[in-house]
Amino acid sequence: MAVLVDPAVWPWRGTSWAHLVSDESFEELHAFAQQLGKRRLGFQGDHYDIDRVDRERALSLGAEPVDSRDLVRRIRSAGLRRRDAKPSWREVVTAPPGSTLDAADNLSPFGSPGAALISALSVTTDLDRVSRSGLYVDDAYLVALFDWTGSEAALTFDGVDEVWAGEPRANGERSLELFVSR
Repeated sequence: MAVLVDPAVWPWRGTSWAHLVSDESFEELHAFAQQLGKRRLGFQGDHYDIDRVDRERALSLGAEPVDSRDLVRRIRSAGLRRRDAKPSWREVVTAPPGSTLDAADNLSPFGSPGAALISALSVTTDLDRVSRSGLYVDDAYLVALFDWTGSEAALTFDGVDEVWAGEPRANGERSLELFVSR
């Protein structure tokens, strides 16, 4: 069982992309994606899209190169193929570095999950000022996302269901995502 990556041949946004999957479990895939610095919001239901640079990094971390047909065949046989499970994230608000999210106004319509995320965000004010930040929502979660370049943020959060802190990406940027169930 392994983390698999196909060739970076899918054109999008001026570069070529590959698919990163696991034929073992989604937990294995998420842990590997975290090592690459991928955002959890980037999970596409059964895979992560990765560019050429991240594909090379994935290979150096032990991902197995396979062709696209073998990739699909192996995740199907493992029961991990989910064609219709793409998340439908909706952007609530974003803020560039130097400004902060207006979390209270933007999250209050979401009731107690919004209040839980507002409370968790009370410790992120300094990080919010130096990062590109955003609030996202889908049917299952409210998410606060922070992208910045610099040292790891050592923060503790109450009322958050999942904290996703990725390793630095190839460009040195890292992400922190806070998930609260709706």
